[in-house]
Amino acid sequence: MSEGAQQQPGEARPARRTVDPARLARWLAGPAGTGFIGVFFTVATAAFSAAGGIVPDLAAEGWTGGRGGWLVTFGVLAVGTLASGVMLWWWRNRLRETLGVAYVVNEVTAGWTPEQKEGFLSDVRDRFAVFRPVPPLRTFDRAAVWPQGKEATRWGRDVDTLVRHFQVASYDPDGRDAALDRSLFVWAPWPVAVAFGQRVTANERGRALRVRQRDSFGRQGPLRVGQLDDGHTFQSPVDRPDGGLFGELRVQRHPAQLQVVRDDETGTAGGHQQQPGEVLLLVLRTNHHEFGPLPRLPVDVTQRAAHDDAAASNGREPIVVELYDAAGLGLPDTASTTVREWRYLPRPGEIYHQWQDYPQIVAVAAQWIADQAATAPGATILLGAQVPQEVSVGLGIRSARQPGWPRELWPLVHSVGNGTFTVPRLNLGR
Repeated sequence: MSEGAQQQPGEARPARRTVDPARLARWLAGPAGTGFIGVFFTVATAAFSAAGGIVPDLAAEGWTGGRGGWLVTFGVLAVGTLASGVMLWWWRNRLRETLGVAYVVNEVTAGWTPEQKEGFLSDVRDRFAVFRPVPPLRTFDRAAVWPQGKEATRWGRDVDTLVRHFQVASYDPDGRDAALDRSLFVWAPWPVAVAFGQRVTANERGRALRVRQRDSFGRQGPLRVGQLDDGHTFQSPVDRPDGGLFGELRVQRHPAQLQVVRDDETGTAGGHQQQPGEVLLLVLRTNHHEFGPLPRLPVDVTQRAAHDDAAASNGREPIVVELYDAAGLGLPDTASTTVREWRYLPRPGEIYHQWQDYPQIVAVAAQWIADQAATAPGATILLGAQVPQEVSVGLGIRSARQPGWPRELWPLVHSVGNGTFTVPRLNLGR
């Protein structure tokens, strides 16, 4: 081949377009696939109608005038488009059966940013073979049932009711859903998500739930899930989870002063009075946003290092944590303690964690909680968290199988409005 016939360095070869079967399958199983398949049935109906209109003329005048050719043309078009539509519809149903059943827990709480969920839930409804919303816990006036302060004594009872609602939604007397995978989408306060994942999987040891990522509009900003990635069961063992983390993992300690508020109506947790003792305050944080008295963290790694150095050299004044003891733990009015913060931030320059990293995050966080509990036997353990919703559910699923998970673990819920915390009566322990 001569030099003139060869491709010049500046010339770009046209890219060959290839069809991605996985992407085509996701598109066909989605809402757009319904309309696309409907076109085939519409064309088939029109072709059958046109062919039917020619039949009376043929009966009266015979095959003259080319009508026979038009009858064959419309007949072939009708049969072909109908067969194509039926095959695409069959393929679409098979794709939806591979995803199985979608359960949706929608338990919003006061102070949450309103979210536009209809588009996402409509997509879920179209993609899955079965769509099962779990009946939400609502009062007649649609108020949230996860209050803070004095009424937080009912969180444990409400979670039990929520679990029963899920059992009703997943009841399958005919066994039609037995062969289908089960997926879970959750909107709930993080302690509710932990307790729900823990109690549901503890009751059902046989079949796993696949926790799937959903859209979020939290304080970190909007997170849109472009496609429904594979779900995580959070039950499989994770080999060397520390080696699977790609973000920044640090454990920080902050001196703190607890100021406890309670009244006689809250009683005591478990119906017994605890002796005031050591209080272990643990915090999980996987984003840059502030958590109560813990300030916001810079996204830039260099700025974050300077921020930590400045915080370490400011005299280490104790941070004040005001909490309402709705669980009735018998804590003293004031107590000195240390906030132990497990901080795992996203990869440098990113705001959100990668979905494939969630099982490792859950495994390392659960192991850290168990290790901290082992260092303080007999202590009252409080846990605060600012983590993705799916991590909360995964932490609950993992806790049912985590060696050393404490028997009593009480959530610390932050109130955005007044900056205080509430310890609801909801035991996240084993």
